[in-house]
Amino acid sequence: MATVREIALEQALIAVIGAAKVEGHDEKQVVDRAVALLLGNNVLRTVDHPHMDNAVKEISDAHAEALVRLSPKGA
Repeated sequence: MATVREIALEQALIAVIGAAKVEGHDEKQVVDRAVALLLGNNVLRTVDHPHMDNAVKEISDAHAEALVRLSPKGA
């Protein structure tokens, strides 16, 4: 079962990705850049495998959820 913090972080990530899209940014580019930063061993990366792979999956899942929530009903 997810902790309160995990739920909050998931919602926060969905909101950040959604905000990028609503503000007119290419949210896919933002997501791709975030993943590249993780895979490229950037200074922002603070974890190793398997946590890095899990982080990439969470970004992808949050992106999909943001797109679903922002899509017009019935589209």
